Amino acid sequence: MERYISIEDFIESQNTDIGLLLTQLRNCVLNTHPKMKERFLYNTAMFGVKNELCYFNVLKNDKGIEVGFHRGFQLSNEQNILENKNRKFIHGITFKNISDFKEKEALFIEVIQEAIILDDIHEKSIFSEMLQNGRKAKQKINPSKD
Repeated sequence: MERYISIEDFIESQNTDIGLLLTQLRNCVLNTHPKMKERFLYNTAMFGVKNELCYFNVLKNDKGIEVGFHRGFQLSNEQNILENKNRKFIHGITFKNISDFKEKEALFIEVIQEAIILDDIHEKSIFSEMLQNGRKAKQKINPSKD
């Protein structure tokens, strides 16, 4: 797996069509909220206001980009564009190309806005919550003997 040093390096290393699509998606996400931040983490672009909301996943064989939502399982999917791909928590939206993005852009923005609201409601990131819930479940199974 190739390692990138920044979001720009990540985008520039893709083929032209995927690079343009990444740029469009990046600009769209960054413009959804005045406090939206981007980070380069786990070798991909991550976006969030308080915690990480979503990330970009370049699909194999240049088949597009999936935008994965960390709290995807909690999103309403009223827009009917989220896919779970047999995942428990993360649900995403796949964009095949720029025209596909343009067709779904308004719905995509609605999903991001809902993800921002969910993030604002919850104090911890979804990963922190999963770890904490896992520890609680483990303690119930193996209570310490005092």
